[in-house]
Amino acid sequence: MIIALVLDEQEQVVPIIDGVTVRLYDTNSHTYEDYPNPAQQQQEGRRSTVLRFATEKGATAFAAPPNTFCERSYTLAVEQHIQFYALEQPLPFQEFEQRWRNGLLSPSERLAAETIVDS
Repeated sequence: MIIALVLDEQEQVVPIIDGVTVRLYDTNSHTYEDYPNPAQQQQEGRRSTVLRFATEKGATAFAAPPNTFCERSYTLAVEQHIQFYALEQPLPFQEFEQRWRNGLLSPSERLAAETIVDS
């Protein structure tokens, strides 16, 4: 599985539009590739742009702190059967990876409505 995460300069997993890097973490090989966040180049549709970019690169899951998705991008993600790793707040990538490896994170097919922002 490939999990998409958006990171800030300190490698904190943050909402899509808040980060500078899109990291695609391969859970089988425990390796990752980093890309510049394409949302930084957009004025509109930024969350959907990142979703499309990540899925084109093979991502089937997204790390999702609150406000990661808007209504429109969330609907697209659900339609594409994206799995979500809901996070209560931003956290360091290393902590995310450790939690995932220790089985402390479970994917979900839905996110809580209060974590989705208006489009």
